[in-house]
Amino acid sequence: MAAREQTSFWAGVHWMRFSLWLAAGMLLMVTTMFAWRGTEEFLIQDNRFKLAEPDDFGGRSPNLIVEGIHYASTAQVRHVFAEDFGRSLYLVPLQKRREQLLAIDWVEDAAVSKIWPNTLRVRIHERQPVAFVRLRPNRRDGMTQLALIDKDGCILRPRVAARFTLPVITGIRESEPLENRRARVRRVMAMLREIGSLAEQISEVNVSDPNDLIVAEHVDNNVVNLMLGDDNYTDRLQNFLMNYGEIKTKRPDAKTLDLRVDGAITTVGEEQSEQ
Repeated sequence: MAAREQTSFWAGVHWMRFSLWLAAGMLLMVTTMFAWRGTEEFLIQDNRFKLAEPDDFGGRSPNLIVEGIHYASTAQVRHVFAEDFGRSLYLVPLQKRREQLLAIDWVEDAAVSKIWPNTLRVRIHERQPVAFVRLRPNRRDGMTQLALIDKDGCILRPRVAARFTLPVITGIRESEPLENRRARVRRVMAMLREIGSLAEQISEVNVSDPNDLIVAEHVDNNVVNLMLGDDNYTDRLQNFLMNYGEIKTKRPDAKTLDLRVDGAITTVGEEQSEQ
């Protein structure tokens, strides 16, 4: 009987200790919640943490620092944070704002950070154009549109005066899926890398069919369209240049030549080989 009473006593002691620890834990949790709630309200309501309204500073808030912009629209970047001005820095959703920045055409990557008590810093990494792209004429005036394109197929329109020495690509539609534009651009860039210095005489590359690149070659003050196919670009161009004098003599009116068969040059529409 004594053993049972002793066991019951110690069980009661353990239960009491557990209850005390549980109560202490609950009290600590509630206290922490109230303390955090008070801190949160302080961060939200205190004017020291608010981003200054742009209207008070000539349209630009001194509390928004934007770095890395050259060609992207500064107005578009600042507009992303329009609803944050006049509110606490604590409330700014950094990940959401970064995703909104990435939706701007020239922005390849972005980082947004808070500098307490009341400043946002935005670092922009812009896309780098690799070529001009000649787009279909617009419906309003029928004029051909010339834009820029990067290695990922993103269409870029500069908003400030800038000079770029880049090849021109045709055969890309702005309405086609991004992955299609990316594949076409990368096919052109791979060809230009392969031919090296021979690219200096090429003014335009048609990539309507990515498996049959057509280049506009400048030679002897003439422009000749060359169908290169999808490989052996260097050999085919060198073969053309070595035999251009003979081709010009035999067919001075030839404007498009088919080089897709190695070692042969054929005038488009003719079956007879020139080499």
